[in-house]
Amino acid sequence: MRPADKQYISDLAASVLLLIILAVAAAIRFQDLARTSLWYDEAVSWSQSNGSFADLLASVAADNYPPLHNVVLWQTMPLIGDSETALRLPSALLGVLSVWLVYLIGRHLRDKTTGLLAAALLTFSPFHIWYSTEARMYALLAACGLAFLLAALKVLKKPSAIWVVLLALSGALFLYSHVYALFGFACVGSACAAFALKDVLDPEKRLRSSALVACLAMAASVVLFAPWLVILAGRARSVANEGFWIAFPDLTFLRTTAFTLSGSLVLFWVLVGLAVVGVVSTLLKRPHHGDNSVEARQSVVICVAYTLGPALLAYFYSILVQPILFDRYLIAAWPGLLLLAALGAGFGFPRLAPLALFGVALVLTYPQLKFTLTEKIRPEWREVAAYYLENREPNDRLVLYKGFAEPVLSYYLRGENQFEAVESVDAVPHLSYVPETGNTWLLLAHLSGRETDDARQASATESVPPAIQRFGWGASGLTLLKSGPAPK
Repeated sequence: MRPADKQYISDLAASVLLLIILAVAAAIRFQDLARTSLWYDEAVSWSQSNGSFADLLASVAADNYPPLHNVVLWQTMPLIGDSETALRLPSALLGVLSVWLVYLIGRHLRDKTTGLLAAALLTFSPFHIWYSTEARMYALLAACGLAFLLAALKVLKKPSAIWVVLLALSGALFLYSHVYALFGFACVGSACAAFALKDVLDPEKRLRSSALVACLAMAASVVLFAPWLVILAGRARSVANEGFWIAFPDLTFLRTTAFTLSGSLVLFWVLVGLAVVGVVSTLLKRPHHGDNSVEARQSVVICVAYTLGPALLAYFYSILVQPILFDRYLIAAWPGLLLLAALGAGFGFPRLAPLALFGVALVLTYPQLKFTLTEKIRPEWREVAAYYLENREPNDRLVLYKGFAEPVLSYYLRGENQFEAVESVDAVPHLSYVPETGNTWLLLAHLSGRETDDARQASATESVPPAIQRFGWGASGLTLLKSGPAPK
């Protein structure tokens, strides 16, 4: 036990506080997982994971990310079903796991107080909560990244066999969770390689370099990931040729990203300032006989690489090649900033600063936290599908424009031939009412203003009022049109 732990918090108190934090994290993330409809990306995960394992690999290989989250769903759906709650439950569990891992890393960086503060900040992070309740790979990316970071720090401190194996495995899982893991992994690996090179050049450390062991373990991770890396390389060429949908990271975009991550721009800069204090104070600390200042410096450098690397690499790639920087892709790096800020809060006023930071964070993010838990929604596919099922007649037909949204409509309209999808406005049917053949319904999904106007002109010679409209992106949102008068 470190002296700071004895002085400020006992083992029993730390254990009790950690249990409370984990219980709150679970309560927040598990509550009402079915509050919002699935949206397109979640339905894609469901669709890709709903067949054989070979089908899963083939469908994900044609996409832009690795398959680990799909494999998780493929394993859990036969056990707990594929309801909205069941599909999101693995992410919620991984979200709570991330809170625990952050505590362990914070304790490693300095003491239990640092770990508890970082865990508490992540527990109430609106950004982390939201993606811990989504049936996508983002909570998995964060949990695997934190496990990788913890294992790297442990191996650098003392490369025991168990932690070396865990580093190799967690590194591979991290890489298989999302393409952005490549950035975090590469930056941590580069830092470890620099430490290893320094050790190799020192005859006294050459044969006992923990950094070299860490590099070898990460090399094993790369070998395990190599098959999918080849697939991603091919997809990268395709994306480069076809372009991508992410906006250019101008100043407004960066400010929006900072707000999304932190829930408050003021809090974001407070966290950045405290992180700078923590990093600089650790790096400038004068070594004393018998202390662990060298280990502390290495740990902080690794944490900085893990935190800043993905954002910086993605930003420079975005301005030099094509935009790829996006807020939710930074979910693995975000806890790193919380850890560094918690570290900084422990310098100067170690008794009061952690409590003050936690209180300030709660006050500043409360509006966004409340919005996330009670009001924030996803496109309301569930309501649109329910309305159609309630009001359709036996011979009615439903046409979806555009067909990219087919997976989410298939989720809510189970069964064969429930609808047909079209990709061009020329294929949009006219909505003239023909009693003998039933009604024609047209669902416009996430279209621009021009596409919406073109589709409505193609579907009817006169204006047809929407049967229902619900939240969704684009000018159309989710607009359901029906031939003849709209049902009352």
